[in-house]
Amino acid sequence: MRSITTLLAIGAIAAAGSVMAQEKQPVSTDGTNPSTWKAEQEALKAAPGNHKVIFENADIRVLSVTVAPGETEPLHNHPWPSVMVIDSLTKLADYDAAGKEIKLPLPAKLEFPVIAKMPPQAAHRVKNLDTKPFHAIRIEFKKGYPTAP
Repeated sequence: MRSITTLLAIGAIAAAGSVMAQEKQPVSTDGTNPSTWKAEQEALKAAPGNHKVIFENADIRVLSVTVAPGETEPLHNHPWPSVMVIDSLTKLADYDAAGKEIKLPLPAKLEFPVIAKMPPQAAHRVKNLDTKPFHAIRIEFKKGYPTAP
């Protein structure tokens, strides 16, 4: 179980969804429609050792994401927009399906927890280049980012 600080951060991000919805996001990280992606490459199916469900309902799914030192995740995708709450940042490399390195969407100033808003993420794999584990909480919005009332 994660710390109370991380859990509070999750609640704050979920509650702030209406503010996030005002920003225009791309359809996905590679511009393709997530509905056309291979279902077997969805994170829980393709990389279950790295993604664990810690909460799920009809609107959101919250994943605990870990990548061990030196590990490369299996190729997988994330078909919903999300918010990443990173509480253990390491040296990482992210690669698309063709093996081309993808720039990680990290803020210029890193303050913990690091929070990154993500469009649906096309097939990719993350490699942990560090000697310590990477950990994040990914809050996936199944119906898109919430809109303001």
